[in-house]
Amino acid sequence: MKSGKDAVREFMSCIIVALVIYVPAVTLIYLIAGKFSLSVPLGALYGSLVTALYYYLFARAMRSAADNGESPEDVKKRIQAAYSLRMFLLVILMGAGLAVSVKLGWISWLPMLLALLVPRIAIAAYQIKEKKRGTESEKSDE
Repeated sequence: MKSGKDAVREFMSCIIVALVIYVPAVTLIYLIAGKFSLSVPLGALYGSLVTALYYYLFARAMRSAADNGESPEDVKKRIQAAYSLRMFLLVILMGAGLAVSVKLGWISWLPMLLALLVPRIAIAAYQIKEKKRGTESEKSDE
């Protein structure tokens, strides 16, 4: 069984790897499409950093709730409060990114917002991989 710290590290490594792949991939797509500007990788990088922060705070909140040994109602309240704080932070940071995109044009808004989808895809791929690993280990045990 994994410790809370190991679980957070494994969860975050999956997301970080996906975001590290995302930034050059989206830059390459824009380059091939002939729409490249420096604002594209900057937007992808900013969106990736905000997204990584969001999921890091998520993982920490889950670990904290699991480690405290509180009643289920208290854990639920803590998780909901942490969710509200994370969503507020996400809206503020992405809103600031959109404002910079519109006013100054330093970052491209589409790669910034698409970075929010990358962890969902990475988590789904990770869960599929873990399910296969579990199925294969069950077969080898028989």
